[in-house]
Amino acid sequence: MGREVKRVTLDFSWPLNDVWPGFLNPHYVACPDCDGGGYSASYNVIHEHIGKLLWDRRGDSDAHVAAVTSFLAGRSRRESFLGHDSIDSYSAAKKLGELAGLPDGWHLCSTCKGDAVRADVKEAYEAWERSDPPTGDGWQVWETVSEGSPISPVFETSDALVTWLVSEGYSHAAASRFVEGGWAPSMLMTGGVMLNDIESCAAMSPVSSGEEKKA
Repeated sequence: MGREVKRVTLDFSWPLNDVWPGFLNPHYVACPDCDGGGYSASYNVIHEHIGKLLWDRRGDSDAHVAAVTSFLAGRSRRESFLGHDSIDSYSAAKKLGELAGLPDGWHLCSTCKGDAVRADVKEAYEAWERSDPPTGDGWQVWETVSEGSPISPVFETSDALVTWLVSEGYSHAAASRFVEGGWAPSMLMTGGVMLNDIESCAAMSPVSSGEEKKA
C-alpha cells in the first residue's frame, strides 16, 4: 500500500481520489451472517480482547507480559516499530483456539466459510476480473491504500511529474527516485524519523525502490 506511478493515456480524465471502477468488483454482496468479515462471532470476541492485551504498551517494560504476547503472536512486539498489529492479534486468537482444542476452522463464519460474500453471488464474484485504466504515454500518481485511485494530473513527461511533486512539497531526491522506481510505501521509519509515502523514497536507493515494487 502506498503510491505508484501509472502510465495512462494523455487524455485520461478519471476524477482524482475516486476509485477506478475496474478495481471494484460489482458483484460483491457481504455475507449477512458475518457482515462481510468472514469470521465467526466467537473469533471476533477473542480477537477484540486479545488485541487490547497485545496493544498495551506495558508490554514494552513488563517482561512477563511481553513473553505471553510474543508466545501468542508468534513474534515479539519489538520486531516492528509499531509494536503488535492486527496480524498478531489474528495469530494470537488462532493460538488460543489451538490451545483450547477448538476444531479446525472455528474462527471462520459458518455460513460463508471465510469467503465474506453472500453465497448466491459467489460464482459471479469469483469470475470477475480486474481491469486497469487505459495505458498510454502519460505519467500519473495513484494511491494504493484503497483499491486504487489517481491523485495527480496526467503529465506528458516524467520530468513534468517530478516538478509537480516538488511543488507539492516533496524533495527533489524523493520525487525523482519515486518516479524512477514507480512505487513508494505508505511510510518508512529510518534513523528514528518517520517519512511519509513518496518522501520515503529519499531514503531508498533507486535499485531498492524497484525491488520493493516487485516484492
